[in-house]
Amino acid sequence: MTNMTETNRVREQLAASHERFTTVLEALDSSISVVPLGSDEILFANTLYRQWFGSCALGHLQLISQTKMTVTDHHDDIHDTTNAPKKPLVHKEISNVEVYWGSLGRWLEVRTSVLSWVDGCPALMVIATDVTARRHAEEQAQRAQAASRLMAMGEMASSVAHELNQPLTAIHNYCSGMVSRIKAQQVNQEELLEALEKTAKQAQRAGQIIHRICTFVKRSEPHRSVSAIPAMVVEAVELADMELRRYHVRLVQSLAPGLPHLHIDPILIEQVLLNLLKNAAESIDVAQRPTDQRLITLHVVQALIDDKPYIEFKVSDNGQGIAPEVMPRLFEAFYSTKAEGMGMGLSLCRSVVESHTGRMKAENIYNEKVVIGCCFTFWLPVAGVLTLF
Repeated sequence: MTNMTETNRVREQLAASHERFTTVLEALDSSISVVPLGSDEILFANTLYRQWFGSCALGHLQLISQTKMTVTDHHDDIHDTTNAPKKPLVHKEISNVEVYWGSLGRWLEVRTSVLSWVDGCPALMVIATDVTARRHAEEQAQRAQAASRLMAMGEMASSVAHELNQPLTAIHNYCSGMVSRIKAQQVNQEELLEALEKTAKQAQRAGQIIHRICTFVKRSEPHRSVSAIPAMVVEAVELADMELRRYHVRLVQSLAPGLPHLHIDPILIEQVLLNLLKNAAESIDVAQRPTDQRLITLHVVQALIDDKPYIEFKVSDNGQGIAPEVMPRLFEAFYSTKAEGMGMGLSLCRSVVESHTGRMKAENIYNEKVVIGCCFTFWLPVAGVLTLF
């Protein structure tokens, strides 16, 4: 007679542990499959794998082929006769790629890793996670960003034409004057050189206008870099200057000294500032303020929020303010109070700020109970970059 109590207890614990482990894997929202290296035998496949690919190893092998990794890459690690590893294998992730699976109509994030199976033989585990929703959200955000920039381009078209007309007219006048004087032999070298320098300056100015507009509108992936705040504000203000002069609005800027650099995408933050400045100018125009009272202020200072350093950007105007029924939906996508608006401007602004782990808010400015303007404020974290300009 042999006492099997301890043996049975260990066996029951192992069985319970295996059941818990299997239950967890079966409940995961990712497809999991394990196949020996160089084989097409399924060692393990959870419920989602069987729903997507069936009970054979074909789906597993096709997923591996999509990652551009072949099992022959690891044949040097195993013996040809025993199929056992030459040395202990470390559980290591080999690849992580996203592929489109046409039969499922889904985008899958595929991760593969080599592991040592329970019998000591090397096996390849493939984990496929459905990331279709994330992919669609990213594509929609990119399309919305491109559409917003193109919309801004259309709104600024007439102002750009007016802005370019000035340097082009000056170039024409300088060139015509030089041609007339040369024909009449009434020009000396100094006068000719001065006229050429003025012509070159105006041509450079026209080129800068076109370059800034193209840089702002063109579609590009977000690219973060360590950026100086004053330079970024200057670019945004120069782009907005056309709209400000169109509505006869004066801008007052106030930048605190010693502002740190920020790790941001400067083009996107410039887009936020430009949108806020344009909205402020339009609000003032709708309110029909007298010309001498049309004022926008831009303040940039350092601030502490929850004991963490932030840079605060504040754009204030003396326009008509925000109606109470509009305020709750102000940042809602596709909601606009403008007849020709698409409701993407402020929604994208907040998305850009939040993508930089910042925050944004809007509030009316009151004189007692009378609304006398509006203020948009957003904060960007310093994120440990403390280099001063």
